[in-house]
Amino acid sequence: MDLTLTITGLCCDLALHPVDDENAARVCRLGENLYKTNSLEWWRANGNNTCGMRLTRDSAIVAACDSGAMDLDPGHVATAAVELTQRELLTRPEDNVCLLGYDDEVCSRSWTWRDVTACDAERFRFLVQRWDRILGEADYLVLEDVFYDGRPADSATWGESQGFSFREPMVVPMDVVRQELGSCAKEAA
Repeated sequence: MDLTLTITGLCCDLALHPVDDENAARVCRLGENLYKTNSLEWWRANGNNTCGMRLTRDSAIVAACDSGAMDLDPGHVATAAVELTQRELLTRPEDNVCLLGYDDEVCSRSWTWRDVTACDAERFRFLVQRWDRILGEADYLVLEDVFYDGRPADSATWGESQGFSFREPMVVPMDVVRQELGSCAKEAA
């Protein structure tokens, strides 16, 4: 049978760029105009980004297979998460990072697995980025990918996009990022 998991809510595409003091001042001076100074893809080109669905109380998460549908609580997704971190930032010499991107695109994402033998919510594993300490917002989690019974989905699709607005660029001390990444490593151990 086929199994599909769909989350409907807010898509996020956030990036961290190491910046020196001069560029940190430039970010603060330009604000949202920073996005106009470079190509649209520039702000997420360095690989220090996450793109996925933000987990909120309003997120609708539904799994469906031939045997029926089951709702998944966003709280369950957070507790069953395998947290990813952007470890390469730990070795950077810069004192700050610039946070760029958006986190308000209303849309959905669906993952489908073919030839599933049983539909069991406990077999899902969720790859989640934790941004709460960096952004200063409690439980700020972004679901990037989902595995079922140890395997990636056979297909994943985005849908129902309704546009987005860029966040005001924010300068974050590298020490905060290092502390966050260190905390995630300790929690995962």
